Amino acid sequence: MKLWTFLAVLLLACAPCFAQAPLQGVTLKVRVEANEFDKKLLLEKLNDNGKDHHLTFVAADEGYDYRIEFKTFQQTTAEGSRRSAAKTTVYDKDGNDLFRFSRDSRYTDTGATNAVAKEIIKRLRELK
Repeated sequence: MKLWTFLAVLLLACAPCFAQAPLQGVTLKVRVEANEFDKKLLLEKLNDNGKDHHLTFVAADEGYDYRIEFKTFQQTTAEGSRRSAAKTTVYDKDGNDLFRFSRDSRYTDTGATNAVAKEIIKRLRELK
């Protein structure tokens, strides 16, 4: 019985050694070129969606890692209804064009911005 008690105590004492260390997050400094509403919304969505990938995005006017041109707009579908869309171009810190794309036919500007944020994160992760 003493042996089992000893083994149980030993196992409990060693358990913290097997715990995973928390993953380190990465903070990316971005310069978002957009109107104030779009800039705030994009940063919010980048951070919301970046959490799952341990990414944090902070606004910076100097010393940034990426420059993001971003714009939301309205478009009319073939049926005549209006939908939100967003387009973006992402540059590295040296001004090289990394990628550009748009997301169309969303019901709101928030939905279009969320789709763009998810794609930006996906593509930045692929570049790393």
